[in-house]
Amino acid sequence: MKKSAKIFLFAFAAAVAAFVIIMILCFGECKMKITIDQSRELQKVYGWGSSSCWWSQNVSDEADREKIAKLLYSKEGLALNIYRYNIGAGYDEANNRVGNPWRVTESFLVKNEETGEWGYDFSRDKNAVEMMKKCLSYGCIDTVILFANSPHYSFTVTGQSSGGFEPHVSNLKEECYEKYADYLITITEHFIDEGIPVKFISPINEPQWSWGGEWVGQEGCHYEPDEVIAFLKILAVKIKESGLNVKIYAPESGEIGAFTCGLFDKMLADENIKDVLGALSYHSYWADNYAVLKTDFGKTVNEKYSGYRVDMSEWCELPCEHGTQTVESALIMARVIGNDMALSHANSWTSWVAVNQIGIKEEDGLDHSDGLISASDDFSQYSVSKRYYALAHYSEFIPAGSVMVESSSNISTLNTWEDENLSEDDPKRIVGGYSVTFSAYKTPDGKVVLVLVNEGDEREIKLDIDKEKMTVYTTDEMRNLEKTYDGEKQKQITVSHNSITTVVFE
Repeated sequence: MKKSAKIFLFAFAAAVAAFVIIMILCFGECKMKITIDQSRELQKVYGWGSSSCWWSQNVSDEADREKIAKLLYSKEGLALNIYRYNIGAGYDEANNRVGNPWRVTESFLVKNEETGEWGYDFSRDKNAVEMMKKCLSYGCIDTVILFANSPHYSFTVTGQSSGGFEPHVSNLKEECYEKYADYLITITEHFIDEGIPVKFISPINEPQWSWGGEWVGQEGCHYEPDEVIAFLKILAVKIKESGLNVKIYAPESGEIGAFTCGLFDKMLADENIKDVLGALSYHSYWADNYAVLKTDFGKTVNEKYSGYRVDMSEWCELPCEHGTQTVESALIMARVIGNDMALSHANSWTSWVAVNQIGIKEEDGLDHSDGLISASDDFSQYSVSKRYYALAHYSEFIPAGSVMVESSSNISTLNTWEDENLSEDDPKRIVGGYSVTFSAYKTPDGKVVLVLVNEGDEREIKLDIDKEKMTVYTTDEMRNLEKTYDGEKQKQITVSHNSITTVVFE
């Protein structure tokens, strides 16, 4: 080997060794410093929510209703302000393929078997309606979204609300578009007359998925993009004609990406839809670790949709690999919330189900329910999941009307690795994960709230912010939203192993 080559290799090896030493020293001894710039205001926060689907119709006991409503929608609980009420599509007992009774719903539109006429019976779905009213009674809710997973079963091709006989084929009869729109308007008018603060009608849910074929586990309906727009045009005109003070909430796309942005563009290109479009909505599934995708989506939101409310309206851990009482389940949820707000610039964040069925897996004996609360079918037993506290770290301290503010650190904690199951040109191939995630918010009363998610060892973190006092709340393996400090602002804090920390500065 030539001397020059040896010198080059020696220099290269020395450089690599130096880099490794620097990294070891930095991550072993250097402290992360988080700087919060209160003057750099980003997107407005419209709040936090969950859905009534499909648990609320099963709560028949008033004492249970009171306890659950208090946990979710009172200031003593999560203080959620967004309520997604499910307009059930109903079902024909003689023509129903959904086996789980928690996944079928009563509808207000009922056929009179004697006359053969269809009419509305608003005494139906009583438990779900009473649950919504109980949650409203605590005074935290300012937004009710009426959402439908499927059109009423009588408007469908199959006569079922669980999708078509073939996958990826719309189940809504084209000749029933107007009937479906009238149905949504009628139900909305009823609830508004009842004093329910309905702000949005959400008629379509995850249109890109197959919804049908052999899998009929729940209500659902596939729509091609042009079918989405064709129906929303009709609904938009009917909302205008009705004089109702409600807006369209759409398209509740099942994941971020090109399909979602394409639907956003098509909706905004139609003047009638645009006139009554209240929020562009999407779901954050299948992107829990894809920080790059969320960042790219957030750039598009800022560049193309900054004048519109953009809501992350549904998420749960899929697949749900962690038990309800494990800290890992809470860490994932807290990280997803922070990334959806900080990277994708969502204006609100809503959990999928507030309550779901207990789901014990044989492999580990743990309950893998994906709800904030896990319950038996008859609600004779239920328990608060660890992820409930993950949402609490945001919802209890960052009310609607807050704004996200600029925050940054001196150490990049982004780790990337390749997903070998994807092709080399697939943008999802590079997977982003964080050992520490954080986001900061300014509340209407001038407080600043910093939420940190530490998926790793105990860390010392320096804090750079112009405030005098701070209160710290911690969730980790042993603690649930426990107040761990209250006093003068400290220059640094210790965040424990695998923990969520909320710091409120005053």
